[in-house]
Amino acid sequence: MLKAQTTQDLVVEALRADIAQGRIPPGAALRQEDLAARFAVSRIPIREALRRLESEGLVRVFPNRGAFVVELSPAEIQEITDLRAMVEADLACRAVPRLTEAALARIATSLEVAERAAATLDWSATDRAFHASLYAPAERPRQLALAMGLRGEVERYAALYRHLPEGRESWLRDHRAIAAAFARRDAVAARDLVAAHVAAAGAFLIAAHAAGHRG
Repeated sequence: MLKAQTTQDLVVEALRADIAQGRIPPGAALRQEDLAARFAVSRIPIREALRRLESEGLVRVFPNRGAFVVELSPAEIQEITDLRAMVEADLACRAVPRLTEAALARIATSLEVAERAAATLDWSATDRAFHASLYAPAERPRQLALAMGLRGEVERYAALYRHLPEGRESWLRDHRAIAAAFARRDAVAARDLVAAHVAAAGAFLIAAHAAGHRG
């Protein structure tokens, strides 16, 4: 059992990395027999690994058809974007009145880190940390978890999401404007800027999706 579990973990980690780096593209089939041959294991750990990846939202398993890497439709991206804009804008509006000097310092630091990492592979993690620093003062842990979960839905769709830094100048300008609104404790501006920032990211992803399918 221990050996099977360890094998399963290794398969999950390898496939998760392949999907995140785009080596296995969205919509690709994950055939158990091919994966079993690749990892030199039986189909049992492969089957369990695919179930775990399905629980993470990376894979969808269809009866009698097999497993496929998740591919979000434009409508799904738009729905996630709309939900993110509502949830994150509300968090920003609630956070501003509760800001402390320490919270503002954390926002400034996370903004600086995100700017330094904007052209690196770490950009997504530092971007997430910046947004989390904005919303944490609201002290709404369930809402924050919802916001980060919705963000994760598109982060997992790495083949598109990894292209966001191509527009990093606009993205970083948005970050600076949002941080400035927090610094002057303007809740309305913070709310509107966050909503616009999220909407712009969603529009970029939908455009990238369309371009990819035309290609």
